[in-house]
Amino acid sequence: MSIKAVSERLSDLGEGPHWDVNTQKLYYVDAFVGDVCRLDPATGVTEAVHLDGITTFVIPYRSDRSKLLVTLNRQVRKLNFTTGESELLTELPPETAPARFNDGKCDARGRAWTGTLVPQEEEKGHLYRLDPGYVLTQISDKITLSNGLAWSLDNRTLYFIDSEGKKIYFFDFNLEDGSASNRQILIDYNEKEFEGLGVPDGMTIDVEGKLWVACFGGSCVLRIDPATKTILRKIEMPCTNVTSCCFGGPHFDILYVTTAKKEGVTDQPQAGAVFAVTDLGTRGQPPNDFVE
Repeated sequence: MSIKAVSERLSDLGEGPHWDVNTQKLYYVDAFVGDVCRLDPATGVTEAVHLDGITTFVIPYRSDRSKLLVTLNRQVRKLNFTTGESELLTELPPETAPARFNDGKCDARGRAWTGTLVPQEEEKGHLYRLDPGYVLTQISDKITLSNGLAWSLDNRTLYFIDSEGKKIYFFDFNLEDGSASNRQILIDYNEKEFEGLGVPDGMTIDVEGKLWVACFGGSCVLRIDPATKTILRKIEMPCTNVTSCCFGGPHFDILYVTTAKKEGVTDQPQAGAVFAVTDLGTRGQPPNDFVE
């Protein structure tokens, strides 16, 4: 196994990585800076489009890959990465103020899923599905900090992270109608096995159905077996705040890991970089892009 920083840019809070199959580049966001980023891992160069607010995920449109689905504070927007222009698609309902969006991802049908948080408040966030016409449909509530998403290989289970709740949940999922029900706890980071590993943040899944979970404050990425609820592998990272991960590369056998700086810490010179983890012995699948 090898771990290598592949971005010259050090993000304040790198998040939401999404591999672009067509360009062989990695989209991600520098959330609080408000930048939507595109990294060429071959050169280490990151292009960025700046938006005025907090950006939390970026997903290409399947029909036109120059267009990106992004969140900006309480808004969902369509961004043209080339021109930097963006169009408002929808926003959170007024009664949810002061909620804002956080992480997001698409299911196998190209429906976008995203959750919210309310700063300094517990269990005020929700999980939403973005339906045709850019209509937000509430799926679940009582979430403190909505975060990583993944689907099982058979698309019968939706995995979902509440970071501040320190839990990974799972739902019964129906791919046909996009319903998710019967929320249950899969992993509780308050349990002894997960002691000292920070909180679960972003997440992806490999071709063997195992979850890869970035641990914010835990300096690692965990490979977890959802069937046995056990840690199969721990990848130690060279910085404390590990935010998210996704598989990429021509064969989807590179795990790209986003990270964040840690205030007051000077002995982690690569904190905020995007890392490539290779020779893992497994791989992921092509990501799901957004379908209008």
